Amino acid sequence: MRILLACVNTAVSLIGYNTEKRQVFWYCPGNVLRACGACWHDGALYVVTDNVLQRLDASGIRVSGLPGPHANLAHSVKALGPSLLGVADTGNSRILLYSGGASSLSLSPLEGWGDSLPPDAIHLNDLVPWRDGVLATAFCHQPFAHWKRSSLRWKEEGWGLIFHLRRHQGRTVTRIVASGLNCPHSLTLHEGDVYCCSSASGTFFRYQADAHGLLREAQRWNITDSHFLRGCLRLPGGWLLGGSSQRHQAEGGGIMLYHLADAGTVTPLPVGRLGEIYDILPWDDALMPGISAMLARQPLLDLEGEFPPRCVLPPDYGGPA
Repeated sequence: MRILLACVNTAVSLIGYNTEKRQVFWYCPGNVLRACGACWHDGALYVVTDNVLQRLDASGIRVSGLPGPHANLAHSVKALGPSLLGVADTGNSRILLYSGGASSLSLSPLEGWGDSLPPDAIHLNDLVPWRDGVLATAFCHQPFAHWKRSSLRWKEEGWGLIFHLRRHQGRTVTRIVASGLNCPHSLTLHEGDVYCCSSASGTFFRYQADAHGLLREAQRWNITDSHFLRGCLRLPGGWLLGGSSQRHQAEGGGIMLYHLADAGTVTPLPVGRLGEIYDILPWDDALMPGISAMLARQPLLDLEGEFPPRCVLPPDYGGPA
């Protein structure tokens, strides 16, 4: 199977990878496009990073700036409906909702803080559509900078949460539906259950909603103790999970994929390069040739560091996976 990896803290931002051949067949250098979260929506590839939402198709890149007041540190973008996108605006602790290319409203568990809200207060980082609103993950229930500075074990002490956010009479209604998590990331829905990665512990979780709408842990898999775990994609018979370099940029890590079979076996698939996977998407044979050709024409960004040369799709990329 061919997949598309959106990556951060590495010299390449997008990677085309063949899981059967266990090899990279395409990439986009980080000085052509910066990326973090990504999703397919409305005939285009949407990518968020820093303070922008980017729409990529064969005609070019349409960039939309994200509103403040703080630096957005945008992490994730998800399709919420036929004409609705959600962006995890991590720096402002909210979900921005976009319809028709314009921001329509937002959902924030800290809406009542107003102008006193500190930047990146709870590290709200991901979302999925859920019932009459969205689920969103966060690292802490209160501004967590103090805990991050003062506790060497803050990633292990169960500060993380999953929120259910919805709008009612012009305001955000917030409910905590799961707690005690460690650095939750990569929310995914499958057959009515909610799946989530713990980027800190390397554990993958399955949650089921009870009669009261709370999420109860139903199963967990310990995938790795040597990589951060972030990014997941459902495949027939199992899951693909993203492993980032050990302790971010530490030597000896390297980007890794893990295949978790429904039987419970875990198979590592080395990708190479230091860095971090943020999202795993299916490769789109119809859209990616045009996007790849468009990226090959883009001017280089003025960024420090060493980046590999541009890459073009091989002639046989569209053959059997």
